[in-house]
Amino acid sequence: MFYVRGGSLVETQSGVAIFFPAWNEAANLPYVVESAITYLQSRGEPYTVIIVDDGSTDNTVEIVQELENTYPGRLRYVRHDRNLGYGAALRTGFAEGLRTGLDWVGFCDADGQFNPRDVDKLIRGAAETGSEVAIGYRIKRADTFERRMMGLGWRWLSQLVLGYNARDVDCGFKVFRRQALAVISADLRGDHATISPEMLARAMRAGLRITEVGVNHYPRHSGEASGANMNVVWASLLGLIFIRQSFNRTVEMTPRTA
Repeated sequence: MFYVRGGSLVETQSGVAIFFPAWNEAANLPYVVESAITYLQSRGEPYTVIIVDDGSTDNTVEIVQELENTYPGRLRYVRHDRNLGYGAALRTGFAEGLRTGLDWVGFCDADGQFNPRDVDKLIRGAAETGSEVAIGYRIKRADTFERRMMGLGWRWLSQLVLGYNARDVDCGFKVFRRQALAVISADLRGDHATISPEMLARAMRAGLRITEVGVNHYPRHSGEASGANMNVVWASLLGLIFIRQSFNRTVEMTPRTA
């Protein structure tokens, strides 16, 4: 099977590439990597596990070296020289995933709040519904009341601004058929939390079929979440406006037919 990227034919093959965007998640990486590899090996198909280190200042580099020794030849490691934010980490991961040539490309947050083995649920959900994209929703969100309320407000506002429809937009567990990802990945511009509603809005505008699949969510045991940081919140709100304006410009530039 082939798809077109940048004017060139790229061969695809059956298999899964999954990446973990990580910023100061050294304590959680061993668990998520081991879980992912254990599941992917059981599939009996080619796979790639990718760690996208978004400029971590903890001992992520040392932990990755240990993981590479434990699982030789099974990991790819990409590092940003400085912290660029969640959106940049996802864009880097998508690009690396597309380079693998594997049919499924997905990502899972590296904070240990998801079981990477649940990627099986997403892939099966997409296959059973004939969808090109499967997005997780947290069956029971294991976060503080404040973060849950912020999540509800963000979902309402981002749906209003960008016009997508999903019950849990910022669930950090999604998979794409590689052809579907190739359609939207080059246009992704959002940073911080904006990247999640943007990718769904672009997928829907492109006519891609999307299914939602429930996944388990667990309390964070190590590290700190950064989504409630006010600088991140304001940057995400401004990002929504920027993406909405880019959609408007696209509509204005689209030639009308008689």
